[in-house]
Formats: sequence, C-alpha cells, structure tokens
Amino acid sequence: MGTYLSKPVTDKESHDTDNDWLSCGSSSMQGWRESQEDAHNCLLDFDKKVALFAVYDGHGGAEVAQYAAENLPALVKNTLYDNQDFEQALIKAFMDFDDSLIEFPVVEKLVALREDVSEECADEEEEREELNELYEEAKMPIEDIILKYKNKIIENMDKKKEKEMKELEDAKEKETEDAAITRNDACGSSSSSSNITVTDDKTNVGNGIDECKSKASAAESSSSAKVNSSSNDDADDKNSEAECGPSSSNGFNGVEQLPPSLCIINDDSEDDTDVDDDDDDYDDGDVAIDPELLREKYNLESDSDSDVEEEDEEEEEEDELSMDRFSEDEDKPGKDSGCTAVMALLVNNKLYVANAGDSRCVVSVGGKAHDMSKDHKPEDEPELKRINKAGGRVSSDGRVNGGLNLSRALGDHNYKKNKDLPNTEQMITALPDVTVLDITPDDNNFIVLACDGIWNSLSSQEVVDFISERINKPDTKLSSICEELFEQCLAPNTLSDGTGCDNMTCIIVKLKQKQKRSRSDEEDNSEGGEYKKQKSEDSIESESVH
Repeated sequence: MGTYLSKPVTDKESHDTDNDWLSCGSSSMQGWRESQEDAHNCLLDFDKKVALFAVYDGHGGAEVAQYAAENLPALVKNTLYDNQDFEQALIKAFMDFDDSLIEFPVVEKLVALREDVSEECADEEEEREELNELYEEAKMPIEDIILKYKNKIIENMDKKKEKEMKELEDAKEKETEDAAITRNDACGSSSSSSNITVTDDKTNVGNGIDECKSKASAAESSSSAKVNSSSNDDADDKNSEAECGPSSSNGFNGVEQLPPSLCIINDDSEDDTDVDDDDDDYDDGDVAIDPELLREKYNLESDSDSDVEEEDEEEEEEDELSMDRFSEDEDKPGKDSGCTAVMALLVNNKLYVANAGDSRCVVSVGGKAHDMSKDHKPEDEPELKRINKAGGRVSSDGRVNGGLNLSRALGDHNYKKNKDLPNTEQMITALPDVTVLDITPDDNNFIVLACDGIWNSLSSQEVVDFISERINKPDTKLSSICEELFEQCLAPNTLSDGTGCDNMTCIIVKLKQKQKRSRSDEEDNSEGGEYKKQKSEDSIESESVH
C-alpha cells in the first residue's frame, strides 16, 4: 500500500495542447503519496496524422516511469512501424524497452534518475514543513510566537556552545596525538643510528624500532655496537666498528633476516665477506648486492612485477564489475522498481492501444464507455497460470510472491529471473495486450487514459459520464476536467483501504469535428488507404514528456 503523507499534496501539473485535428488536456497530482511516481506522454505530432499518448504508473520509485516517458515512444518507430504493422510495432517497443532496463548503461541512468528524484523529494518535503509551520504560526497568539522563537534562539545558542566545546576537545586531542608522533619520531631517529648487536647464539637481534632508549644509552649503544659475521670470528673482527642501517642481510651478520636497506661498511672496517675489488659497479667500502639474487633467495617479487599484477587484477575486477555489477543486486532500479504502461497510438481515425498493467484506456463512443484495455491482475486465470508456471505464487490478497498486486509491467526484473523462460512467460511480463478501434469525431466521442489512482475510485462508465458532463461546455479546458476528476477521486484521509490515496494522472483527447483535410487525407482515412510516414524523426516534442 505504501506510506502516506500527513496531508495530501493537491498541487496539479496541467497542460493543454492542440493541432488541426486534435485537442488534448493532461494533468497529474501527487495526492497522499510521499512522492509522484507517474509520468506520461502527449505527442500530438508524433508523425504525419499520427498521435501518441501514454500513462506510466511507477512503483518502487519513479525512475522507470520517467525513463519510459523519455525513451519508449522512440522505440515505437521501428521497422514494423515503417511497414504499418502498428500492433506488432507496439509489442516490439514494449519488449525491447523492458529488455534494455537490465543493460549496464541504462541501469546507470536509472540510478541517476532515482538520486535526482530523492533529492527533489527531500527539498519539497522541507518546503512543505516550512509552509506548514508558517500556516500554524498564523493561527497562534503573538505572545506564543515570541516565546517559540525565544526558545529557538536559546536552543541554537546551546547547540553552538556544544559545537565549540566539541571543536576545542578535538583540537586538544589532535595536539596530544601530534606530541606523541613527535616523541616517536625522535625515538625512531635515535634508534635508527644504533647498530645491530648479534650475540653468538644468534637469538637477540635488535631492530632499532621495537625499543626506544634514552639518549645516553642510545649514544653508548651506537659507539659500542659490533657487527659479527659468525661465532668463530677473530677478536680483531669483534672489535671492528661498523655503521649499519636498521637491519642486516644474511651473509653479513649470520642472521636469516632480510634488510629493508643495505648496510654500508666503513673504509677502515674489516669483513669476511668476499668482495671483488676489481668490480667497477661500486666504490670501495660499499657492499654490492644483486637485487635479483635477493628476490630469488627470499622468494620476493619486484615492485614493478607486483604493480603490474595488481593493475591486471584491478582491470579484471573492473571488467567483471562492468558486466555483473547489477546482475545480483536486487535493490537496483529496474529490478526492485517498474511501471505499468498504457499507450494509445492514433493513426488517422484508427486507435491502437497497448497495455501492460492496471492503467487503463477508455473510449467514449456515443456516451458509452468502451474499454480499450484490460487490467492485468495476478488472480486472473491466464495470469495466475503463467505466474505458477514461472515458479511464483499469488497470495490471498492478490499479490505475486507477497509483493506486486499486478501481473504485467515494465521493469520489475526481480520477478523475471527464470532462465528457462522468455520474457513473455515470466511471473511479471512486459508483454502488452493490443486493442484496435475506429473512432470518429463526435461531440460524445473522446479518449481518456489514466492510472489506477482513478480507476480504483471510479468505474469506466463513471469517468466517461463525469467527462461528458463538462467536455462540451464553452471555454472549458480539458486539463481542468482532469483536475476536477482528481478532486472527485481524492480520499479525505488514509484510514480506508487506500482507495483515493494514490498518485493520479489523466489524459483526455478529443478529435475535432471540423477538420481541414486535403483530398489525399480523405483517401488516407478510407479503409485500406495508404499510410504515408513522415520522414522527419524529430517530430516528438520534448515538452510533451512529463
């Protein structure tokens, strides 16, 4: 059922437009819902003598509905459309659009849309709270308002004081940490100048890091440290002095330890290590160690090799991420969200309606409601059979696996995971039903498309009657009839079963009786007349996407 606001948002976004053969009015209202998840299209000049109208009712988020309004109409102009097979063109457009929702670039766009909608909703909620507060203050005595803002000032001062105290404590803590680091650095520099003492039993090895001695003991240690090659060295070797780094490598001190740096032996020191005096690769007194030999001895990898391997691993991980990033994430847009879609394609006077879900298109024919779509509900026999076959179940309250209360929709790919079945046979499918009807200009003939926020409150005939009473009144905008319809359907509170608490979107389309048509247009209207496709692909007006 979703969560509701404490007060409905009754602001309406309405538009009216017309051309030489059609008039159209549309409107949408958020109502009791926390956000507006509907979207719609009103494209009167979709093509030559072709108009397209659609309503998308989002659930789990607004992103799929918004993305459908921006992209689905263009998919209708496919090769089947070019061949005037409009029924199959609509079906292909729905299925192709639904398949695209799990592609990586599209998912990224849906994620961005979701973030934009969340930020917008947060800003709107903040504005509503401020307006409600001002509204409440207008009813309060001036003394209460003064007291209220006095308390606010005191509260802000307390918060400011707490913040300053926190900053002061953080500053003191940082000073303590800096002082500790300074002491450690002093300790480390003193220790780094000390040499390594290796005893005959090779068990006590100082590394210049584990302990921090006083300056006096450090100096004494530095002046008296010895470097021994083995326990059998001569006394002269024991008295030799050496300057050494933090640790020594095997072969110099007889300890199996790999140094992070090389030891430098004084010119006047003696060492049993064999060094080729004729080698020009190093100066006298230097110890030349082949890094490759060290790596082989201690099974180490060079930094460059390690970096290359790390880069390769990162590239592989990025490739896998780009392919499978959203494959298992059930909370991604298009997987945990979707929308119903009802689309009307008016080609001259022939109407093609494609529907997936429980939004609805109704045509008034002589004042009688003619349903151009059927609501897709899980408990309906053909829908239930498909859901069970795909491994799903329908609860007693008509929900698929305890979730969706409809059986066809764009998106919702968490319900489309059966790899043994095509998209058309999944628990939730995007496959639309398509209905065709000839419609003629008449005072009582019009087309209405709306989301279930309308149809849950009123029947098809009740909506047709409501519109018929108003549509022929002079200077009446079609969008204003939509607005009145919303007020008729809006629930006074949210204590009921949710009827009248949903988002509401409605489109009303009327064919003009006096149409200035050429002889070729009249031929196009006759049965079997040739359909001429407009060459320009830029006929979809961006301002008609809502």
